[in-house]
Amino acid sequence: MSLAAALALAQAVVPRAATAMPPVDPCLKFDEEAQSAKGPRAITARDLAELGDIGRSDPNESASPFGVSPDGRQIAFLVRRGNPDANGYCQRLLVTDTDGKSTAREIDRGGEFIRATFSLRNFPAIRSGYAQVITPRWSPDGTKIAFLKRMNGETQVWLVDGEGQAPARRVSVGPDDVEDFSWAPDGASLVIATRPDLRRQTEAIAREARGGFLFDERFAPQFADRPIPTGALAIEYDYVDLARGTTRAATAAEIAMLVPERPQGLPKAARGFTRGPGGVLAWTEAKAPSRLIGPSRLVLSDRAGRTAVCEQRQCEGAMHLWWSRDGRRLYVLQKTGWGAGRTALLRWQLGAAAPRRIFVTDDALIGCAMPGSEIVCAREGAAQPRRLVAIDPDTGRQRIVFDPNPRFAALALGRVQRLRFRNAFGVESYADLVLPPGHRSGEKYPLVVVQYTSDGFLRGGTDDEVPIQALAAKGFAVLSFARPDFVASVFAAKTELELRTRNRADWIDRRSVQSSLEVAIGMAVASGAIDPARMGISGFSDGTSTVQWALINSALFKAASLGACCEDIYSYPLSGGPAFEQFGRDMGYRFFEPGTEAYWKPMSLVLNADRVDVPILIQTGDSEYEIGLDVVEAFRRRGKAIELYVLDDEPHFKWQPAHRLAIYERSLEWFQFWLMHTMNCDPAKDAQYVRWKAMKGAPLPADLSCEPGPPTVP
Repeated sequence: MSLAAALALAQAVVPRAATAMPPVDPCLKFDEEAQSAKGPRAITARDLAELGDIGRSDPNESASPFGVSPDGRQIAFLVRRGNPDANGYCQRLLVTDTDGKSTAREIDRGGEFIRATFSLRNFPAIRSGYAQVITPRWSPDGTKIAFLKRMNGETQVWLVDGEGQAPARRVSVGPDDVEDFSWAPDGASLVIATRPDLRRQTEAIAREARGGFLFDERFAPQFADRPIPTGALAIEYDYVDLARGTTRAATAAEIAMLVPERPQGLPKAARGFTRGPGGVLAWTEAKAPSRLIGPSRLVLSDRAGRTAVCEQRQCEGAMHLWWSRDGRRLYVLQKTGWGAGRTALLRWQLGAAAPRRIFVTDDALIGCAMPGSEIVCAREGAAQPRRLVAIDPDTGRQRIVFDPNPRFAALALGRVQRLRFRNAFGVESYADLVLPPGHRSGEKYPLVVVQYTSDGFLRGGTDDEVPIQALAAKGFAVLSFARPDFVASVFAAKTELELRTRNRADWIDRRSVQSSLEVAIGMAVASGAIDPARMGISGFSDGTSTVQWALINSALFKAASLGACCEDIYSYPLSGGPAFEQFGRDMGYRFFEPGTEAYWKPMSLVLNADRVDVPILIQTGDSEYEIGLDVVEAFRRRGKAIELYVLDDEPHFKWQPAHRLAIYERSLEWFQFWLMHTMNCDPAKDAQYVRWKAMKGAPLPADLSCEPGPPTVP
């Protein structure tokens, strides 16, 4: 094998080589749709698969995806929409006035989907399936916008005129992906951050291929069949002169433009901080520094260096801190409420004893920034997809700046009710019950559980795989279940290893989650809208473990759908590799040793295959399908109803729009078949139903019917 061929082989390791761009512009479909009006109708799986997003793929906290111009009058952001037919993303860089009164204008479009990277155990750069947050940044004079764009497998800085009068052009060069950047104050240069060590390790692995790879801690078979770069990967900083087109190593002062130094006087224990005018400071710190996790307190320091501390519970959970322009008020965005399932805004007047709450909501506020006198966020609610909003931090009043999904208001959605409760371990928990559109008192529906988070717009649960509102449109009730936090004993842990060990002692975490699940289902059934004889459950990642435990330790469910499989006795440790196996042993798992089967008996589908008769659908990526092969074989050997789909070029979190829609539709059809005894009678589905009707426990042919047409919008 030549070195070039070996290098090409090694680059298929995480991060993987880029998938070719679709031959057709993925935006064309949406350009054409914008010209045609559509009236009220029932929501479909495709509607959810094609939603427009700004920023992070899920409603979890992230860096801000918004770039506000220096004069505060304009805002730039990237809107991303999946096109399942093209299996690509329509990505449009838009600019609109911050007052929300103008029509947003497109100043660039295109580019490959940029998948975020994350560290996992000893692997510092695993490429995920969720989107990297792209933050456009205006030049100091407000005439140009710099942003990250990926073309031909390379992520670099591109530059475009703020008015969109000229095409965007690439301004950074080099063999490594740019991970972050900043404008220099002169507006004529940039500071960029890359990780060349990732490329260097990949090249070294390619050279190693000549003599074969030693199977060591660099291996994780679930990700790749060859070593993966490990260890610390240093970030290197370069200075790009835009006029000359030259690049050199950045100086310490230039690096500080991108990575600001911590302010003087800030305690080492400070977790987050913000500096305001005149030297005022604010930060959060742990109430119990010796513990790994726990509640925090809020601290501010005035111009004279005097500190004020808020120890009350109302000050816990701070995510963002901002000072007003005059440095007299601190604004705090926090996670709060029952099970930390709400978002609140606090205002702390300098000199006051404690902050005052401005508003609290069940909505998710994502990527918030405060470039001027307003807070700019992506906001989404249980039945409202993400929109760009501006919030007055003194009154809480909101105005919509931009809605990427204006036609969504015409779709009929199911009503959402939040359930709040404590489980048997005293842990605060919550779930959202979604009933079909037009639900009337006395009607009962089959129930599908979707998990393991329930925040923001209820699209498809963690990894967005089971379409909640599309299920409701088909006549299902849906329980969007948020797994509870740790039990009290776990919070006493002082190290990460101790926390993991405590959390898995006697499967305490799984017992706590099951308790919350049972209470939530009990409340849903008590509503009178649920048929307890027809309940299914879905799960992904940690949610898969919840499904396993529920199928083994309860008789609640008649069908299951998994986005990953499974935390079990044999394939699970083997697929993770040597480092993962040791990682598990360190926290108390047993693998391939005396007592292993006794340890795994409460959790293992393999060991309980004889008595679990629930049909299971598995739709998982090619990077990790091997993890569940022991479960699949154990069920098949016994004639159990199980089906495995392997999705090409997919990591743990799946990213391809075509796969998203396929997973949605197959999940819908699976639950309809087993819980409603209905089928999609499109001839293209014949082979699927031949297999399903032959499975153990399948409905009798006489009991099956074709799915009815779309429901009437009430």
